[in-house]
Amino acid sequence: MREYPQHAIAAVAAVLMRGDSILLIRRGYPPAIGKWSLPGGVIEPGEKLCDAARRELKEETGLDAEPVGVLWVLNNVVLDRAARVKYHYLILDILFDGNSVRGNLSASGDALDVRWFTLDEVMERDDVSKTVKKLVARIRSYGLTYIPLDSVDNITTE
Repeated sequence: MREYPQHAIAAVAAVLMRGDSILLIRRGYPPAIGKWSLPGGVIEPGEKLCDAARRELKEETGLDAEPVGVLWVLNNVVLDRAARVKYHYLILDILFDGNSVRGNLSASGDALDVRWFTLDEVMERDDVSKTVKKLVARIRSYGLTYIPLDSVDNITTE
């Protein structure tokens, strides 16, 4: 149950940069329906972060690339008008190597459209999600510093 969940839902978002541009999709489903946002979605049980982010990138944009690390973590809580938690996602933004891109750009899955935006354009537009604007502000302040993926997944057997 994604609306009014009992717990936060773990998700990933794919951050793919090309120079001073970032790849965004127009969301087809809530939250932030119709807004430009990062490709992404819920992590499936047992899935590594890099696999989840790569799957979401391919499903929504038609592109494949090599993930390199966790760029940012966002605790995204959306309240309804009665101040109840309608959505609660813990989103790990996974940075991809912009030089490793393969495939043909095309919107699919949950994405209505897909395109590249300059970072300046992201900050100027009203139809870009607040969370993407926060990410771009972070990138401008700290650059593309990340935690390598080999240090974040821990899969064991009981």
